[in-house]
Amino acid sequence: MKVLVFGDVILDKYVYGTSSRISPEAPVPIVNIDKVSTSLGGAGLVYENLKNLDIDTTLVHNEQPRSVKTRIISDGHYITRLDEDEYADSDAVLKNVLRSDFAPYDYVILSDYNKGVLNNSKEIIAHINSQGSKVIVDPKRDASEYEGAWLVKPNYNEFYKFGFDKWQGNIITTNAGKEVIANIDGKSYNIPVENVEVSDVTGAGDCFLAGFVYGLTKGYSHKKCLELATRGSTESVKHSGTYKLSKRDLENTVVFTNGCFDILHTGHFELLKAAKEKGDKLIVGLNDDHSVRTLKGDNRPINTVEIRKKQLEILSWVDEVIVFSEDTPYNLIKLLKPNLIVKGGDYKVNEVVGHDLTSVYIVPTVEDFSTTSILEKINE
Repeated sequence: MKVLVFGDVILDKYVYGTSSRISPEAPVPIVNIDKVSTSLGGAGLVYENLKNLDIDTTLVHNEQPRSVKTRIISDGHYITRLDEDEYADSDAVLKNVLRSDFAPYDYVILSDYNKGVLNNSKEIIAHINSQGSKVIVDPKRDASEYEGAWLVKPNYNEFYKFGFDKWQGNIITTNAGKEVIANIDGKSYNIPVENVEVSDVTGAGDCFLAGFVYGLTKGYSHKKCLELATRGSTESVKHSGTYKLSKRDLENTVVFTNGCFDILHTGHFELLKAAKEKGDKLIVGLNDDHSVRTLKGDNRPINTVEIRKKQLEILSWVDEVIVFSEDTPYNLIKLLKPNLIVKGGDYKVNEVVGHDLTSVYIVPTVEDFSTTSILEKINE
């Protein structure tokens, strides 16, 4: 699926420093600057988040001035914010929109920060609708201005201030650290929000929107999309400054590896440790005794499948062991749908079973460690 982000792009600027004295000119701290950083905010942050989540996303670059929000932070404490507001030529924006093709995009996100780009939002939405895309709006003005949008996402204050209590279509209402209330396609949702220590609320709404759209592009239910969005915004407020989401912020990453694991050795341990570090849950596919004999010969396995399974389950890196009886774990991988397959360095990516189903990561082989070499030494 393809997503287009369109709206007010803001430049977020952070000035970090330290303070050890009060100004003699006024009772304010003197901040000695240590570092200055900049990042995209508003529509730009929604775009950055979606790109970081590997969604096929395009940001509309208007030839318009960008507002700058400068935050002064001293010794980890927020001192003040300086706003340099710039406003777009909304008529020029509309002319560009009306001659633009939106048909390739499944979803168009309108990120409105009331800086002029979306002053003609009603006409913009009508044009996008005529080309078949679904419009999602993060609003900053009266609900009537977004007539025709597939979904709107006001916060709790905007819900009443801008008249969204009378909105008849799909709507999500966020309420800073409390519940998320939504009505989508005639079904109501109430999603609880985790109570966390807040470091910085900057961009939380943009992260919420990105998380929700990420779920839509994956074909998830609206309930799961809302849960992912809530998780994303909650994660963002734990961090100081503008935060960009990763997939691990939204979903538990499932990693899969497989093998006989007949006599556990250093090579196995390094493989399992590296695999676990790549995600949140590691599932090991374990060949049963018959499939081991097919692969390794009649003298294998040394240990029965019950023993091998129990040994793997003892290891702290392994979350689940699933025994399979086929020659390869291909059908098991299709069933589990892991985010990543991890295998040892004696494989190339295109040789790994399941490489056509998901991503593959190769762990370098630990030299001189294999079950075969161990058995050869024993026989000698």
